[in-house]
Amino acid sequence: MDKQQLLQYIDHFNHRRYEEVMSFYDPDVVIEYPTMLATPQAPPVTRRGRAGFLEQYALLHQHCREALEVQTVLQDGNMMAAEMYTEFHFFKDYPNFSGRSMKAGDIYITTNWCIYTVENEKFKHIRVAHFRLHDPKTARL
Repeated sequence: MDKQQLLQYIDHFNHRRYEEVMSFYDPDVVIEYPTMLATPQAPPVTRRGRAGFLEQYALLHQHCREALEVQTVLQDGNMMAAEMYTEFHFFKDYPNFSGRSMKAGDIYITTNWCIYTVENEKFKHIRVAHFRLHDPKTARL
């Protein structure tokens, strides 16, 4: 797995080509998402396997358009870290977006750090950590 493959993965994600996205995942992938903005003491949301990915994103993407932009990428052996600028543009109300309610027309922008553990050229473990919120007026994707 290298930066070009990561960019290809993100392109598939941005265009909701879920089958192609999941081809980058180990069948037993574990994906952990932050919850600290809404509930600081809560453990991360954890999704397991390809079905867990679909559980997270198929519903979310029925309510918003999500766009990722890869910024910094660091690699060392089987570990990859990426800084991800992410915009969520809600076109339908969504009652539980990381513990908060979003309304149609809301825009939520964040920068997160994603840490990937790679085994056999597949993502085995993905951890997402929140870094920064951005002003919705600065949306550009």
